[in-house]
Amino acid sequence: MSFILTLNSTNVSNTNTNTTFRYNFINGGFTCKDYEMCISSITLPYSFYNVSSYYNNKTFSLTFPTGALTTTYAFTLPDGFYTITDINSYIQQQCILNGTYLIDSSGNNVYFVKMVYNTTYYAVQFLYYLIPSSIGTYTRPSSGLYATASSGSGLPTTAKTPQLVLASTGSIRTIMGFAAGTFPSTQATASSDVLSILTPIGSTVNSILMQCSLISNRCTNPTDIIDSMPINDVSFGSNITYQPSFERFVSVSDGTFNTFTFSFRDQNLNEIYAKDPNVSITLIIRPRKK
Repeated sequence: MSFILTLNSTNVSNTNTNTTFRYNFINGGFTCKDYEMCISSITLPYSFYNVSSYYNNKTFSLTFPTGALTTTYAFTLPDGFYTITDINSYIQQQCILNGTYLIDSSGNNVYFVKMVYNTTYYAVQFLYYLIPSSIGTYTRPSSGLYATASSGSGLPTTAKTPQLVLASTGSIRTIMGFAAGTFPSTQATASSDVLSILTPIGSTVNSILMQCSLISNRCTNPTDIIDSMPINDVSFGSNITYQPSFERFVSVSDGTFNTFTFSFRDQNLNEIYAKDPNVSITLIIRPRKK
């Protein structure tokens, strides 16, 4: 005889992460002797933030030359899922808010920092551009650092570039693929760029491992891994669906159980932080076939 178990948001046991679930057997417990289990189907919202307080990776700073000095702006990204394009858009928004941009003769905003993908080198590229010492053909923003005239029109006395500052802890450097430091290390007098020297991780979750406390999988470490599933062609905010093409049964530990836990882990067995707990998990337990 086979048993079908279903878990959903009512089974969430860790509301901080929404990826660990507890199932309580009815009538006091369930006795297993020579049983096996497999995953029948899973529907899981793709709501795994890659930037959050949970991962402590939300901060960065930008330093802009002004007069003979510099002004540094510290930023903290709101929790969310960010691509490099998203981070670049956030930088532009902050440049507008702080007046660290100029306007060209066509009325377009001119930003002096830019973050882009460089697919040739599997890297992220930080571009920094020379901020002029005089307004020239540009127009100042209505407010902010470069808006008003004061000892150099708010602009540097000598044309220089901005700098990106990434702390060793708490910063978004692993998403960007940069080591901790300041880029460029000193204010440059010519526009240039710098490539990330580490592999940008992009997303903290690239595939999903599933653990179940009932499982006794002696071929793996840890021994409670029941299955794994990829994240294929699924955009953030959509549902990840998993329906194995065949039943992948794994042995269940012998004993009597009142409860068991089921968890989603990333490819490195780290607990996943998910925003949306509305999952649907269907498991099958049956006597082990001889």
